[in-house]
Amino acid sequence: MKPIVFFFIVLPLIISVAGNAIEVEGDVWGVWTPENNPYLVMDEVRVPPESTLTIEPGVLVNFQGHHKFIVDSLAILLAEGTESDSIFFTSDDTVTGWRGIRFHHANSLSQVSYCRIEYGRASGSDLDRYGGGIFCFYSSPTITFNTIVRNSADDRGGGISCFYSNPFIRKNTISDNFATGGGGIFCSESNPTIRGNIIAGNVAGSRGGGIYLHRSSPGIINNTFSNNSVGHSGGAICCYDYSNPTIRNNIIEGNLAVYRAGGIYCRDYSGPTITKNQIRANASSSGAGVHCLMESNALIEDNFFEHNSASEAGGAILCRLNRFSSPIISKNIIIGNSAYTGGGICCADSTLALITGNTLAGNSADLRGGAIECRFGSDVTIKNTILWGNFAQTDPEIFVGHGSVVLTVTYSDIQGGWEGEGNIDADPIFAGLERDDVNIRWHSPCIDAGDPSLPLDPDGTRSDVGAFHFNQDVDGIVELYPHDTPILIPPEGGDITYDGWVFNFLNHLGMTDIWMFAFAPEIGQYGPIHLYENVRIPADSLGRNDITEHVPGVAPAGEYVFVSYVGDYPTIIDSSYFYFTKSGSVGGVIAPWFEGEGWFKELSSAESNLPTDYALSQNYPNPFNATTTINYQLPADGYVKLEAYNTLGQKVATLADSKQQAGYRSVVWDASEFSSGIYFYKLTTGDFKETKKVMLIK
Repeated sequence: MKPIVFFFIVLPLIISVAGNAIEVEGDVWGVWTPENNPYLVMDEVRVPPESTLTIEPGVLVNFQGHHKFIVDSLAILLAEGTESDSIFFTSDDTVTGWRGIRFHHANSLSQVSYCRIEYGRASGSDLDRYGGGIFCFYSSPTITFNTIVRNSADDRGGGISCFYSNPFIRKNTISDNFATGGGGIFCSESNPTIRGNIIAGNVAGSRGGGIYLHRSSPGIINNTFSNNSVGHSGGAICCYDYSNPTIRNNIIEGNLAVYRAGGIYCRDYSGPTITKNQIRANASSSGAGVHCLMESNALIEDNFFEHNSASEAGGAILCRLNRFSSPIISKNIIIGNSAYTGGGICCADSTLALITGNTLAGNSADLRGGAIECRFGSDVTIKNTILWGNFAQTDPEIFVGHGSVVLTVTYSDIQGGWEGEGNIDADPIFAGLERDDVNIRWHSPCIDAGDPSLPLDPDGTRSDVGAFHFNQDVDGIVELYPHDTPILIPPEGGDITYDGWVFNFLNHLGMTDIWMFAFAPEIGQYGPIHLYENVRIPADSLGRNDITEHVPGVAPAGEYVFVSYVGDYPTIIDSSYFYFTKSGSVGGVIAPWFEGEGWFKELSSAESNLPTDYALSQNYPNPFNATTTINYQLPADGYVKLEAYNTLGQKVATLADSKQQAGYRSVVWDASEFSSGIYFYKLTTGDFKETKKVMLIK
């Protein structure tokens, strides 16, 4: 039998076997196996210096009192469960609990994975008050695929607490934990990697319902923050006192702060980089999405802000007291947010701010500044920004007042107009319908209307106004032209007639997918009604006039929207739509609907659209930075594998692994997590195999 427990000689050795139960205390090392379950922790246990304890999958560790589990100097804990067989750290006394796994100068080879850590209670004096579930002090273990729930700390870090530590925290569920600060995670002088976690339902008394950072700059990437709450500031994340994290590609949704920032709060010389996040439905008294205070030099770029709500100022973003710094608010989509003042953005109390290349639409303020409010000595520059369809009792787009304000507005599209170089007052022509579809369309006045001193757009043309640029290197822009508007369909059903055209801006043969949906009363999205894949578009345009669609009598009464999309199904490049009304319904079976002739039935046959040979194209662009597109063609249905390898022949990514229909296919490889160098990609389908070389440069 494997050795199970070893004890340091000066401590009393207690091994009581009642059934298979093992009672443990004191120094432990060796191997714990599930055959000896449960392990009953009777007093403090410690993995002593330079020792290793391995805990196998399926082990149950049950603390019989408020005891610590210490991993001491240079010691290694290997608690590695599996997806189907976790390791449990728990206590039958869910009120008193136990005192968590506590790493003190431990070896960085320590691993905690596929464990359930629950009912840890950090209390006492000094550092004992930190880290209810896991505490790291000068220790950087790997913490992955765990469930860390219902732990608490008298001070900070209900789930995890880090001091002078850089652990790797990935793919964990950290939920329903509590602390005074950092309900989920607390970091002080630490720079961990926090990636791909679910951080939900945690509560903090003062700061950081999800995460609280103090003089720490971790990478917070690809996480989901939901329903965290805090009694003061930072429902999801609080950045405090020179904390400069990278906060990227996170979903930050439904978090609550009683005072400031339901989403992200930064203050006291903190300068986070906040990019590519979805920040929606958060609530607080001010700055519901992001709140920057006291010289917080934040970069807020390329985020999606939607339906955040502040009872006072700054529905999406509030910047205050940033007199010696310049927060940059760039390329964000800010729609449907609300506040008492400054429904979208509020700049107040001597803030220096640059607001450039954003789209603000459908935001609202009860009093003033539906889109943007500038007040109390602020110096704000707005350029290349769309402000359209916002609402307020006064000044629906921009409010300026309450103290001396320096406001410069240039090259922006503002409903109602605004004085300044290059400004316009014209409908930006959004694609519409989709919640984030404030892309400008091909005939928008915002195209090539941006600041000429800025870098060119990716298509090589002058910068466009707004968060999105219109790509003039596309082969599919769709337009619907309904006949006999307004369209009213009688209860027994009837026909819709329209013209449909796809335009090509490439000046050479292109290809796109075309599909249609209806948005119907009582049902919502219905379809796709027609789907045409890999339609070849001539150098100018392709379309038909007098297309008919039949709406049957069984379709319910109400308002409809008929939408056509182009792109790489289901990814949308462009859309066009029109409305119609059905005055009644005769009842009956719901489907099928819209049995009309469609657009391109004569173009969607196998003879005209399918390739005749297998082929793998060279990726584009090549070399590339972060993402590249790989095209291939299949003359017949079959099972397809597309895989990427490094120069050692090791597979690093699977880009396709499924049965696919014949046609022209493309895959986007996101290699943002890989290092620069040469890679290979290989297509395998049936007897066909081909490999090509690609270079990643960062």
